[in-house]
Amino acid sequence: MDVIQVHQINKDSLENFIFSLQNEEGGFHLQKNYNQTTLMSSAFSIITLELINSLSLLEKKRHQDFFLSHQDEESGFFIDFNLDIKNERIEDLETNYLHYQTTAFAISALDALGVKPKFRLAFIDSFRGKEKILKFFDRVNWKNPWHESNKIMFLLQFFSYDYITMKNEDSLDNIQMIFDVLDSFQDPKTGLWGTQFKASAFVSMAAAYHFLIFYKYFNRKINFSERMTSSVFQLQMRDGLFHPFGGGGACEDLDAIDVISKVTTNISDEFAMHLSRAHAMLLQNGNTDGGFCWAKRPKFPFLIGLKYFNPRSQLFNIGMIKWIVKNNYIGSFIPFFREQKTYKYSNWGQMKYDISHSDSWSTWFRLLSIATIEKLIPGLKKHDIDFTFRRLPSIGWMQSE
Repeated sequence: MDVIQVHQINKDSLENFIFSLQNEEGGFHLQKNYNQTTLMSSAFSIITLELINSLSLLEKKRHQDFFLSHQDEESGFFIDFNLDIKNERIEDLETNYLHYQTTAFAISALDALGVKPKFRLAFIDSFRGKEKILKFFDRVNWKNPWHESNKIMFLLQFFSYDYITMKNEDSLDNIQMIFDVLDSFQDPKTGLWGTQFKASAFVSMAAAYHFLIFYKYFNRKINFSERMTSSVFQLQMRDGLFHPFGGGGACEDLDAIDVISKVTTNISDEFAMHLSRAHAMLLQNGNTDGGFCWAKRPKFPFLIGLKYFNPRSQLFNIGMIKWIVKNNYIGSFIPFFREQKTYKYSNWGQMKYDISHSDSWSTWFRLLSIATIEKLIPGLKKHDIDFTFRRLPSIGWMQSE
């Protein structure tokens, strides 16, 4: 194995980075390059501070009021100040995707800050009961499991919050009904969701991440766990991370690492070697400002992603091959075809970020990946941070065992 000069992290530099994003008018920017503030970008910073055990530095009342002032009383949604709400079709999760997503992160941030929403999450009643849940799943496009699984994750988070925090027993029944449907759509060949519908293992792995948070929290049996482990480890690239363009991806790396942590009972020497390699490369996505970026792409990624080209491999997928050829080969000589350096979170123009510069989302997710591996292999820890995972089932939660 090549020797890697590992970037080190420390609590002070991370705190300084997060507070450098603070908006004097309220909330936190996503990235200093664009100085765009939303409820979600603000939640990312707050939950990152929770993760590194630094919430005591916040003026909590100010941030509590910031979020609470944006909850819609009728629907229960948290409505970003850059958006409007139309309550006629709140059950249309696709049309209202940003409202569901904003609400999911807002209630996590408020929980970290120690308060509950002012109003009940009334919109969840649009999905309550077997008939409504089955109707929702009838519209799920399993050829696109990455996107669709986010919507299912939102419902699981809201029902979980309603059950755990608001003590609504009916919501637990709805969670179990969702699990029943998910079990019926799991691919027994890969252990993932969507591969039987020709989705790539790469995007199907992301769906598994979104679901397993809740499977583990509620002690639901995870079927085909060994096949799932094998499917996910196959996605690891030669650089140690999990993106076929090289340099990893804040989402993709966490998705893979978290799935492994939830389905692997014993960390063998081989697994430890692969995770240690990933850990070292995750640290390399740290920047001198104390934060982390989405990815540091290699200039010529010719040897990255070749696993997908093998027709005998479980990873073989025509769509992935076209995507990799366009970026890694054609894009290396004609930059027009290469991945754009500016992303839009959830394809929203109010949340732009340069993937090579530090932002709060990538910092949170990179730290979650590092923390997850260090929980599995404690000897890798070389810093002064005592990570604190989310206490409720949502992004950022980790099982205790």
